Amino acid sequence: MLTALIVRHLAVVDDLELSFTGGMTSLTGETGAGKSILVDAMSLVLGDRADSNMIRHGCDRAEIEASFNTTRNPALQQWLVEQELDDDDVCLCRRTISRDGRSKGYINGRAVPLSQLRAVSERTIDIHGQHEHQSLVRSETQRILLDTVANTKTELEQLSHAYKQWQLLQKRLTEHQQQSHDHTARLELLQYQVSELDTLELSDEHVNQLIKEQQQLAHASQLISSAESGLHQLFEQEQGSAYSLISNVLANLEKLQDIEPRFVNLVETLNNTIIQLDESGNDLRHYLDSMDIDPTKLGEIEEQLSVLHDLARKHHVEIEGLPAHYQQLHDELSTLKNNDVQNEQLQQQLTEQEQRCRDLCKKISQKRLKTAKPLAKQITQSIQQLAIPEGYIEWDINPMPNNHFTETGSDTIQLLVSTNPGQAIGELGKVASGGELARISLAIQVVTAGSRTVPTLVFDEVDVGIGGGIAEIVGNHLRKLASTQQVICITHLPQVAAQAHQQLQVSKKHSTDSTYIELTELNQEQRIEEIARMLGGVTLTAKTRSHAQEMLDQAQN
Repeated sequence: MLTALIVRHLAVVDDLELSFTGGMTSLTGETGAGKSILVDAMSLVLGDRADSNMIRHGCDRAEIEASFNTTRNPALQQWLVEQELDDDDVCLCRRTISRDGRSKGYINGRAVPLSQLRAVSERTIDIHGQHEHQSLVRSETQRILLDTVANTKTELEQLSHAYKQWQLLQKRLTEHQQQSHDHTARLELLQYQVSELDTLELSDEHVNQLIKEQQQLAHASQLISSAESGLHQLFEQEQGSAYSLISNVLANLEKLQDIEPRFVNLVETLNNTIIQLDESGNDLRHYLDSMDIDPTKLGEIEEQLSVLHDLARKHHVEIEGLPAHYQQLHDELSTLKNNDVQNEQLQQQLTEQEQRCRDLCKKISQKRLKTAKPLAKQITQSIQQLAIPEGYIEWDINPMPNNHFTETGSDTIQLLVSTNPGQAIGELGKVASGGELARISLAIQVVTAGSRTVPTLVFDEVDVGIGGGIAEIVGNHLRKLASTQQVICITHLPQVAAQAHQQLQVSKKHSTDSTYIELTELNQEQRIEEIARMLGGVTLTAKTRSHAQEMLDQAQN
């Protein structure tokens, strides 16, 4: 619950500190005293849009602090832990607004974006303004009202997520189908190109082998001549062959190595050389024996290479890159051929996701229909107590046309009302007068307040235009509501103020150069005086004071 509010340099507020108790608190004071600025301060500290013009004249910045006890607010406690902003059982929100338009937010001393202040607001306070009844004529407001009582929050969150996924799948399928249409010409070209290349054996190994064989066959005579010449010079020429020369040197050195030890290494080296020459000679003989010069084979290979060179030029690649290019074309063709399969998969996913959405819509509709009738009965009873004795309301819930659905469900929802005997029931905005609309709105707020999970409810002069016995009923409703939630009510009605457990008086003060407001927490005697003022005006009599005392006594009993 809200335990304290500190406001500095905001509009007519210079420096103000408020402490709140549990139960019901009423803020009273003369018209124009500045009571509603305190509600504005609550909204600002919890992330509402700020205007530098709200800063008090002569000051550089405004500052608001709100302190909440989180003991009985598990939703807020959990959120603070998740955001690593927790601090025992306290949530201290602070907001500064500078003259240059900058605004800063803090939670438990840590700087935070305004979105996190708004997240605290969703878990702490529900503020009802004096003109809120004007929004009640909107169908979206009526839907939110019904969903709040029907407790469809979980299903609506699930539906919102599922609906976004459904929209994303729709977009992907549309894009994929468009791509399929655009790729038809590309598919035909790829099929022609791949079929043309399919007739050839296109692999890196095969192409490299053809190039190697072509080079060998084209230079076959030169290769054979060089091999024969090398064999002759190494072994076969009668005089001066390398083998015979080295053999002679080796034989001479072997005879002398016992006399000259340094010849031993030379003898070993020359022996190795003789062995290597033998191996080289064998390799050359084997090479010459294996050479089979076939002019027709060279022609065949050159013909194959010619075809490959032509295709390489056609596809703007080197002949060595033709196999990789062929694989790339083949892969792209496979992807395009699989396009129909992907379309079917996306369509199946879209169908399944739509069914998830419709299943959630059905659950939400069931909850709404189950809630609508008893809720209408409660609101009807309440508005009949608020000077609309023959009034009644109904919820009109129907499926959307053409089996349509959105992220808020598949229902059209309207709040219908009749306010006079014999009057046909109709749309709220067309049937109810301004005063009736305000009373219906108040009745709805009181009836549905218990369905809201936030611990603090603020009512800002929502009882305007109500008086007498009706005002007392409103006060009774608010006090009863305060048994389960903290209620803060700004009111001009003594019947409402008297029901409060705590009463704060707001008054406007004037000095020589400025205007400011003061706030006083009233004791019993002061409450009698304030309520008497609200009852009787400027001149207070013993009778009005006695009446005020009686109203307070009745509320306490």
